[in-house]
Amino acid sequence: MDGLRDLAGRLDVTGGSLADLARRLRYAGPDEAAFGADGPGRLGEVGGILHRQWSAALDNRARELLATAERLADTGTALRIAEAAYADSDAAAHHRRPEEA
Repeated sequence: MDGLRDLAGRLDVTGGSLADLARRLRYAGPDEAAFGADGPGRLGEVGGILHRQWSAALDNRARELLATAERLADTGTALRIAEAAYADSDAAAHHRRPEEA
């Protein structure tokens, strides 16, 4: 049963890392100036559009990372529940047939 508990712990750590990355991802990458958004006329407009698309893509990836982190946490919880159920089952079996232990 230690294997399930260990796996659940590793899923928690991985989920925490993903959640941390999701929080930082929104601040990654260049600012508007790198896209030319501060340029004059139409070129500046296109740069602004490109930067908004970049920012939207980062926000989407951050949401996906958070959703994955939540699924990993749920899986870790399910593994802990399964581990407890296996332990309870083993204990009950041992009490029913102590001579076979």
